[in-house]
Amino acid sequence: MAITIRPVSPADHDQWEVLYSGYADFYKVHQTPEMRATVWSWLNDNSHELEGFVAVNEAGGIVGIAHYRPFSRPLSATVGGLWTICSLARGARTASR
Repeated sequence: MAITIRPVSPADHDQWEVLYSGYADFYKVHQTPEMRATVWSWLNDNSHELEGFVAVNEAGGIVGIAHYRPFSRPLSATVGGLWTICSLARGARTASR
């Protein structure tokens, strides 16, 4: 199965929300729809530091989501990046083997 990684787009909202909600549930983190709406707004705001990516299967279904944000490294005067693999759809990991 071929997987394509691409930036999140507004049309991804419903599938993203299912996976992101599952991510919070897995880690037993209480999250409200309002909290998810805030994160979604950040992902769609070009001036916000948080960026999102989706893994899309051949049928167009989102099977994974990841978030990325830069962070400053003052001692080295550089900027690093923190990736968070938020969630994979059930079966996505084994289906790609």
